[in-house]
Amino acid sequence: MCEIACGEFSMKIAITGHSKGIGKACFDLLSKEHDVVGMSRSNGFDINEIKPIIMTANSCDVFINNAYSGTKQSELFDQLFNLWRTDDTKTIVNINSRSKYDGVRTSLYGADKKHLDHIAQSNVFSDMNKRVRVININPGYVDTDMVPPRAKDYNKLSPETVAETIKWCLDKPQEIEINELSIWSTWLQ
Repeated sequence: MCEIACGEFSMKIAITGHSKGIGKACFDLLSKEHDVVGMSRSNGFDINEIKPIIMTANSCDVFINNAYSGTKQSELFDQLFNLWRTDDTKTIVNINSRSKYDGVRTSLYGADKKHLDHIAQSNVFSDMNKRVRVININPGYVDTDMVPPRAKDYNKLSPETVAETIKWCLDKPQEIEINELSIWSTWLQ
């Protein structure tokens, strides 16, 4: 799975949507210690074309399922989970959203994120032979261009804070699965 680099494990990590927002913050942070492959429209990857993303991610140790395009995140997760399900050296990180929770203002985005959560949780808890580690991160509003205009006055996380949280999860031993982690900013920055 990993090679030793500077006394620590070095992983090969694939990230969708690596050119801005949370994906860019993850790419910048994780590239300091790991071999990171970014996949976004800026370098010829389109989340709507799943096959090239799956082929690239399959050679990695970690897949950060970040880019949003309707239910494509769910499809990417489902396909990669089925390829990796019995491999205890692999990790999938889904960037979900607090908007998936009941009681949060609903939208198509929230419905798509709820679908991703449903697919991930269904696979994780129904497959008794599952070995792949699955981490689901649910950030609140993040200061990116994806935040709707109505949220301009809301407390927001920085993309870097979300990336640091993901790194913290990945740094845990492989047998530790942080299945779901919700984070948000509680004060104005």
